[in-house]
Formats: sequence, structure tokens, C-alpha cells
Amino acid sequence: MNYFSRCCKSSRLLEPKFMVVCSMLFFVVGCQNNTVKYDMNEQQKIYINETTKNYGGLIEIYKQRLKREDTEDTRHKLARAYYLSNDFNAVKRVLEPIIKNTKNDGILILYGHVESRLGHNDTALEYLNRAIEIDSKNGEAYNVKGIVLLKKRQYDAARFAFHEARENFYDENKVTNNLAMLSILNKEYSEAYKQLNILYTKGYRDQTILHNLLFTLVKLDKLQLAKSFCIAHKLSNEPDILIQELRRIEPINAIKFNEIKPSQSDNQKQYTIEKAAEQLASNTKTDITIKDKNATKSIKTAKSVTPTKSVTPTKSSINAKLSNMSKLDEKDSSTTTNLVTNVPSVSAKQTKQTTQTKQTKQTTQTKQTKQTTSAQSTILAVRSGEHAKFSRITFETENKLSKKNYSVEKISPTEFKLSFYDVSLPAEGINSIIKRISGSDRDFATITGTLTAEKTLILQIKTKQKSTVKDFYVGSNSKGKAHCFAFDFYLEKK
Repeated sequence: MNYFSRCCKSSRLLEPKFMVVCSMLFFVVGCQNNTVKYDMNEQQKIYINETTKNYGGLIEIYKQRLKREDTEDTRHKLARAYYLSNDFNAVKRVLEPIIKNTKNDGILILYGHVESRLGHNDTALEYLNRAIEIDSKNGEAYNVKGIVLLKKRQYDAARFAFHEARENFYDENKVTNNLAMLSILNKEYSEAYKQLNILYTKGYRDQTILHNLLFTLVKLDKLQLAKSFCIAHKLSNEPDILIQELRRIEPINAIKFNEIKPSQSDNQKQYTIEKAAEQLASNTKTDITIKDKNATKSIKTAKSVTPTKSVTPTKSSINAKLSNMSKLDEKDSSTTTNLVTNVPSVSAKQTKQTTQTKQTKQTTQTKQTKQTTSAQSTILAVRSGEHAKFSRITFETENKLSKKNYSVEKISPTEFKLSFYDVSLPAEGINSIIKRISGSDRDFATITGTLTAEKTLILQIKTKQKSTVKDFYVGSNSKGKAHCFAFDFYLEKK
């Protein structure tokens, strides 16, 4: 007779010890089932509240969890819910018991956010630097640090921080917007417009991006285009008043910061809304007529189905809900383009213009294609060499480069970024360019390069000592078939 048979005898089952053991097993199993069910219900509530952005509901859930079990993770989630509801003092109150000894870089970044929002920028930098010490590859920490440095008006250091955020794969679009914001603060409005328009042409319609883009158009004195942009996006019932306010306001009081990274649920919700809008709008298309000095164009644009609430601007409030619109089309930054959006009552003159536009649409598209092709710069060769007082990098291009075709950024005293817009590379590709520049190693430490989807060549160059760059047109090459442009790297005088 085996052990199981002996234990399962009827007389054995009635023994007190055996009954107690069985009761305890049933009790434990029942508690586990109840706990699993409870946790599933709580997770479901969290998901619903996150999806609907019901931060008050999230706060209550995490407060109850904190009462049951006081853990660093629960405090972090509760503090984040308070942050999203703009209760910054509550965030500090929740995190203070753990902030001194925590090794969680996410908690330190959140605390840095809060200190910055409360105007304590030096304190914010302390916590952000602690986060970077824990994880030197945390792109979000560098991005927030860049924003704090912007508030302290330490622009060179901020630019370096933003580039570190990009190098560590933080949201490319947020970094691009923040670099544009930096250009705005430096009153480099053409450069800011160029960077923001990259995001706009990608299809991004984030409130921060559109707000900064409108401000840039106003500061570039493109008032008619700014007004049309404002009307098309329903930014205000009184666009003229808004534009006049933006003309007077200083950049530091007008720009918008990207200060917090949205959660995955926020991204999913935004994606779902945009996809639904696209499907609805595909059946409801309206023409936007663009009229300039040379030609009249008609661009089909998906009209927003859901009405957007407009806001009348004041000095203290110039933000508004924004709707979707197609690509901002400006043929040249020096040309003012009049953008006329359709309204429910369309005049006979507008109807006639639209008819004429449709008849010439194919011709206009052909002209645009030719203009795009001619505007592209082909890099034929790249050379580098060392001279007595400087190292030179020379680009040979098919067309002569202008200031609109490239930019030079000094990220730090020893780091530089050369960007060439809308270019095609030699058959050998980008590796041959890097190899050519690396051959001159007296002053250059490292060179990396990328070619973006928008055909922008970006070269990151690090020098061995503090340097300055001078760029200029050299002239035609010896055969007279290419244009030479030089970038000379000089050591900074001590």
C-alpha cells in the first residue's frame, strides 16, 4: 500500500491535523485567486484612466496602493500622475521621502521637471546631473537639462545638451523643435523656420510646433502668410490681434517648451485619433487656393471634420486648440504667398480661379518638379588637408552653394555640426566622405555622418582642441566644372 492510499483512508481524513492542513491550503488558494482578481481589476482601471487622461482617477488608485504597500515604484507613479495634473507641490511631497537616496534616474528627471516648473533651475540641474550620472545614455535627461539651460540663457550649453539627447535617441522631433526654440531665442528666425518646417512637412501638427512656427513667421515679417496660417488652423477668431501681440512679445515669453515625454498610451491615443481623422477626411476634401506673383495653384487638403474651438488672444494667453492642415507650401522664404482657405460661401471669382487652376495643374506640377531638381546640390568630391594655421575641408559641388544650402553649428568648443540640405552624394557614398576627412588627423579627432530621409547630409566633427570655423566660397576647380566651398578649422587663441 503506497503513502497516498494510507493517507486517504476515511479514518485518516477525519484526523484533526489532516483537516487543519487542508483548511490552510484552501484558504491560501482562495486568497491568491482574490489577489489576482483584485490586481486585474486595478490594472484595468489604470488602463482606462490613462487612456482617457483621467489623472484624478489615477491619483486615487495609486494613493490606495501606497496605503497598502509603500514602494518607490508606487510613489513614482503617483508623483507622475500629480505632475500631469499640474500639482507640482504634491509631486515634491510624494517624492521627498525617497529623493535623497533613490537610484532611479526616472524619478530624478521627474523631480528636475518639477523644480524647473517652480522656477528653481539650479536645483533642477542638480537632480538632472544625478540622473545622467546614473545613466549617461538617458536622452530624456539631456533634453530636460537643455530646456533648463535655455531658461538660464546658457545657450551654448543648451545646444550641447540637445545634441546629446539626439545622440542618445531621444524623440527626434522634440529635439528638433527645441533646437528651433534655441534659434528663436537667439533671434535666428530663418534658421528656426527651416527646422520647424522640417517637422511641419513630415505631418506633425503638435500644438508646440505650430505655435513656434506661427511666431517665427511673424518675426520674419511674413504677416500675410502668418494670418493665412492662423485662419487655416483656426488659432484665433481675431488673427490680426494675435499677430500684433506676437510682433511685440519677446521670444523668451512666447516660445513653448517640450518639457515632458508622453506615455505610450498617450501616443497610441493620438495615433488612433489621427488615423480616424484621416479616414473621415478622405471622403471630404476641399480645395485651398494658393496665389502668388507667378502662378495660381490649387492644393487638395483634408478638411478637419471635428470643429476646433477658437480662442481670442490676450497678452497673458495666446495658445489655442489646433486642427490638422496640409503641408505649408512656401516657394521661397523671401516671397510672400497669399493663402486663401475656402469658406461655406464661395464667390464666383474664387470659383473661376479654381477652374483655371485645375486646367493648369499638370503644367504647374511639371514646373515644381523642375525647380526641385535644379535646387538639389550634387556633391562631386570632398577633400581635406592641413595648413600651417588651420585644417581645411573642401566640398566640390555641381551647383554653387548658398547660405540656404548649408549650416554650421558649434555644439561645444570642440564639436561642430555641418549640415547640407537636399544633396546627392558621390557614388562611393557617405563612407568615402568620412574617410577623406579622417585622413587629416592633426586637428580632427572623430568624424561621423548620416544622410537623412530628407536628403540632408549631417557631419559631426570633433576637434582635438578648441577651434573656430570659417566658411567661404573658393571658386571653380581647376577644370572649371565644379564649385569649391571651404571650411577652415582654426585653433582658438588662448
